[in-house]
Amino acid sequence: MRKYAIILVMLVGWLSVAAQTVDVVVVESTTRVECRDMSHMRTTYHQVYRLMHERAKDLANFMTMCSKWEKLVDFSCQVTDAQGKQVRKFKKGDLKRSDLSSNFMDDYFTLSLDYVPPTYPITIEFNWTEEASNGCFSFPAFAPLPSYNGTVEHASYELIVPSQMQCRYQCQNTTATVRQNTLDDGRIRYEAHMDNLPAIESEPYAPPAREIVPRILWAPSKFEFHGVPGDMSSWQAFGAWCHQLRSDRQELTEDLKARLHTMTDTCTTARSKVETIYHYLAQTTRYVSIQLGIGGWQPFAASEVCRTGFGDCKGLSNYMCAMLHEVGVPANYVVINSHRPRLVTDFPSNQFNHVIVQVPLPGDTLWLECTASAHVPLGHVHDGIAGNDALICDDDGGHLVKLPNYAPEQNVQRSTAHIALQPDGSAVLDISQRSERRQYEDLMSLTQRTEQQRRDAMLGRLNVGMATLKDFKLEEHKDSYLTPHIDVNMQVESRKLVNITGSRMFVPVGIFHSATVPRALPKRAQLVDIDYGYQDVDTLMVSLPEGYEVEALPDAVSLTNALGEVNQTFTQHENQVTVVTRLLIRNGLYPADEYENLRRLKTAAKKAYDQRIVLKRK
Repeated sequence: MRKYAIILVMLVGWLSVAAQTVDVVVVESTTRVECRDMSHMRTTYHQVYRLMHERAKDLANFMTMCSKWEKLVDFSCQVTDAQGKQVRKFKKGDLKRSDLSSNFMDDYFTLSLDYVPPTYPITIEFNWTEEASNGCFSFPAFAPLPSYNGTVEHASYELIVPSQMQCRYQCQNTTATVRQNTLDDGRIRYEAHMDNLPAIESEPYAPPAREIVPRILWAPSKFEFHGVPGDMSSWQAFGAWCHQLRSDRQELTEDLKARLHTMTDTCTTARSKVETIYHYLAQTTRYVSIQLGIGGWQPFAASEVCRTGFGDCKGLSNYMCAMLHEVGVPANYVVINSHRPRLVTDFPSNQFNHVIVQVPLPGDTLWLECTASAHVPLGHVHDGIAGNDALICDDDGGHLVKLPNYAPEQNVQRSTAHIALQPDGSAVLDISQRSERRQYEDLMSLTQRTEQQRRDAMLGRLNVGMATLKDFKLEEHKDSYLTPHIDVNMQVESRKLVNITGSRMFVPVGIFHSATVPRALPKRAQLVDIDYGYQDVDTLMVSLPEGYEVEALPDAVSLTNALGEVNQTFTQHENQVTVVTRLLIRNGLYPADEYENLRRLKTAAKKAYDQRIVLKRK
């Protein structure tokens, strides 16, 4: 009996741990998309979620975007507890309407439900129907597994399209099959099922869930959007459609043409012309999101942006292209996704949310962020687009490209501190810091804040106890085509920088940075995704307090592997100890077995930042 009791306890414990890894059970997920013709689409959803943990609470919320062309026809939601008793019930009238923003110009608004479950587990059932009359431009994906740590009991998807639409699909991370048949009215019906999908456990540094979960993507070949026919059976055809939308929207007024030539006719190079017009754009326009007309896909005319002084990414980029063409500099309109670096390149479809400009120059290519021309330095490829796939749209149609990305060594932050220690453990720190490229972007928002906000932010970034900021200076350097950087110089007084125990003083090394070690895994399943590569170089010069000497310097740290490097050295010269700590993290997508190398790297970094110099009273 004792043996069986032990087995029972072990089984219960194992089930408990297993249950903890499941945040949500998708009891049922049904999606039905019906295109009556090329212009009208009706989509019906039935979703039943059993939320097992607070981590899944966002699935208790609902939001949809509406316009005069896209309407929420009906909506209901029912909440039941673990015993099946109804807790709450919502209808369409309970949804909250909200415009996107007071700074936006658009035809769109959201309808949403914000609900906080009182307990777990709890079951949420949603039923709603949406109708669109602006065309069948894109279809929802069949991806019933909402995230990591979820399971699916039953899911189905049905898509009905006109025969002339020639729908395409792509199955990813699934063995599910798509059945196809022709209805009596000639329309084509597609159907797919996914049942009993197991949970995919979340792991540190795993790729985004959308790249891992089973899903089927759908897209039309021929389509019509706001009355404008198009073809997305290839990237060339889709790019041609995007280019067509702006074909008659690049005309400039005669006054502006004359002004542009006055500004640039004395420029000796194409690069200097680009610089002049980029700064002119920053000085004379501002960004406003405009979602009017063709679903936010057609830019306002360049002359209209010039007249009003504002535009969205499409309008400003189109305007920039028009101005550059006027002064003889070639420029291309580029659609990109600023949130998803990788496109599904073998499945042409609507995968974009942003527009930028490409300027191909001899021996160089510039990528211009026209929505932030007042902030992003000319020639700098910012983090939202660096390394991303994109589609150039020109006279020849669409062409896939990949934007350049900066090497980790270029995203460097160099920090130096001269530390004058006092016998009571207080200290004065004279600090200088330079942050470049991505690390410059991390601090760039500070340039738009008040002086006090800057001081508070920079002081909060230091691992210094009981600190007061005395002198402070922050300077931004963003000259065109040069490495953008921010320089910070400050003096900090700390009433207790070190710990004193008896006759010993313990001086911390990790003034600027710290490190955490991702958890150990019995067996890594996912690829290791490091999306941000960078380098930190910290130099501390510690002047010993009067009456103290070095009792022990920590061991040097040195580790190099495929994912990066950690190096730390200690040297003493008379009454000064110098510590140099260098951490390099390489971005990339690595095999699962490299996870242990990442843990070793982070462990070495943590050891380096946590080390302390031991001083002893003479």
